[in-house]
Amino acid sequence: MIYSFLHTLVAKFVLCFIFWIPEIVIRKRFELKNKKEIGCKSFKEDGISADMCFEFSSEGEFAQINSLVEDALKVGKKIELVMFSPSVEKQVMGLYEKYPEQIRYLRYPILTYAFWSRPQCFSQWVSSSVLYLVRYDFFPEFLFWARKGHTLKLLWLSFKKSRLKNKQISFLKRMFLLQSKLNVFATQEDLDYVSPLGVTGIVYDFRMEQIFRRNQNRKEKFSDVFKNYEALINHLKKTPSQLILGNAWLADIHLLEKLPEPTSVLIVPHQLDESNLASFQVELEKLGFVTQLVDDETSEFTGNVLILNKKGVLCELYADFSHAYVGGGFGVSVHSILEPLVNGVPHISCGPVNHRSTEFDVAESYQVLTVVHNAMDFAKWLEQENGKGMSFDSSQYELYRKEVIGC
Repeated sequence: MIYSFLHTLVAKFVLCFIFWIPEIVIRKRFELKNKKEIGCKSFKEDGISADMCFEFSSEGEFAQINSLVEDALKVGKKIELVMFSPSVEKQVMGLYEKYPEQIRYLRYPILTYAFWSRPQCFSQWVSSSVLYLVRYDFFPEFLFWARKGHTLKLLWLSFKKSRLKNKQISFLKRMFLLQSKLNVFATQEDLDYVSPLGVTGIVYDFRMEQIFRRNQNRKEKFSDVFKNYEALINHLKKTPSQLILGNAWLADIHLLEKLPEPTSVLIVPHQLDESNLASFQVELEKLGFVTQLVDDETSEFTGNVLILNKKGVLCELYADFSHAYVGGGFGVSVHSILEPLVNGVPHISCGPVNHRSTEFDVAESYQVLTVVHNAMDFAKWLEQENGKGMSFDSSQYELYRKEVIGC
């Protein structure tokens, strides 16, 4: 009760005195949707209790639980989804539209928190007695809620690598770990870090199952949303070597300076706005490449360096390449390494900025990943042949799924 009072007081102070800050305005609009949408109505108002509740922030965190949620919905379970970030709003709404009778969702209230009204307080809104927290959102409210006899489970636990270097775990995280009934860690290193506290758990990344399922249905997806896919791949295979740059940034392009010939290259930029695509073409032309920008309307392909202007197909495309470079490693951090890994790509590379990626450690354990620092490193990596990619086994997922969600 004291926490609820203080949270409400702080929220009202922010809205009264610094309401004009753009970030505050955007956040308030985001949270106020809870009052208008039927999907935000608590199961409690219908006298129903959900079977489980998941809280998450990023798209990566949602991908972590996607397969678990889908499997639970298929057997009739009722599920509550609590999202902290607008980045996952589209995915949540799409799932609700598919299962409107089984799903309720809530944008976690920070600014509109009020313990006396619904649905503006998580503790009042949630009906499930089991809460799954995905990764980082250790809000005190969740801890107080769990200590009232509810069950707390932590998924995809990972700690910053700097934390793993003889630094003490915070008091709040320690409390969550000790309260949790089940812990799923991102890496063995993360589990080892907390084991001196007497904390136990399993090590697994549930995103691998979701990627595997996407790969299983790739041909059907291409026939539906990317009809010129086969023509594109056949064109690239006219050369002995094919390379894909996934989630590429302009900062990655310098790696192609010493590209061996003949090599076909498919570049899938991280950002697909007109200005960025034009900048890619300019930078590639500086290196002497003749490029072609392709999209859904392209029927004829020319040249060996193609830039793909299409969203939502990168994960499935990886399976057609022996060499995949994952972008972002010359910027803030590398993007999803799991996608080419689970798709069985035998040779994967990325830039040196990878310390924030838990996927980096997973890929390294399969000995298919190379860190490149410059064009020379990149050219040497491309010379690698006859590697063996990861062979994904769903049986481990089936085992852990039952342990985590009980169905």
